[in-house]
Amino acid sequence: MAQSISQTIPSRFQIRPASTADVPAMTDVFFSAFNAPFWQYFMPDTPYMRGWMDRTWAKGLNYPTDRTFVVVDAEAGDRIVAFSRWQVPQEDGNQTHDAYEDVKYDDGVWDKEVADPFFGGMDENREKLMEKRPHWFLDLLGVHGDYQRKGIAGMLISWGTEQADRDGLPTLLHGSENGQPYYIKSHRFEDQADIPIPDRPAYGSYSYRTLVRKPQPSAA
Repeated sequence: MAQSISQTIPSRFQIRPASTADVPAMTDVFFSAFNAPFWQYFMPDTPYMRGWMDRTWAKGLNYPTDRTFVVVDAEAGDRIVAFSRWQVPQEDGNQTHDAYEDVKYDDGVWDKEVADPFFGGMDENREKLMEKRPHWFLDLLGVHGDYQRKGIAGMLISWGTEQADRDGLPTLLHGSENGQPYYIKSHRFEDQADIPIPDRPAYGSYSYRTLVRKPQPSAA
């Protein structure tokens, strides 16, 4: 299925399934893509947070319902420039799948008053909106800052939404402040619920929301 995507973007960009060897580069892309003041406060680019992301990637790569992809630039030595992680539909809604490394508050790194509503809000919104219904879930998506606005994100999104349309199933994602207008305008997602994040002097206020895309009818 990844092959069908690669044929729709410039040939220099190749999409393939991720492997454990890709984890450090995927973490590099994460910290490039998620660099707004909120992310610099909540998940700063530190050795601790890099280790946490590495373990989160590894956890998903070993989980049978996850599909993780990377995009490489063939003209830059197969540099990894983007990633996506999907959860494929399950009869129980896949609500019990814990896709992230544990957040431990005794290490003094995480802001508990931000982390609890952030991670908990994503889970609660998904459970409330999807209940136990099968659905496609775009868990993680990021494009390196040097490679944004080249159509890469759209192709990674379409990998799941096209299959969701064929299945007649909804697609859910949690969108960052910058991504929300793009998901709504370009991919027909609809804003459904807020993920309440408290204000902090370091970033002011930050909008993170849950969006759902209804299955679209075939153009044929």
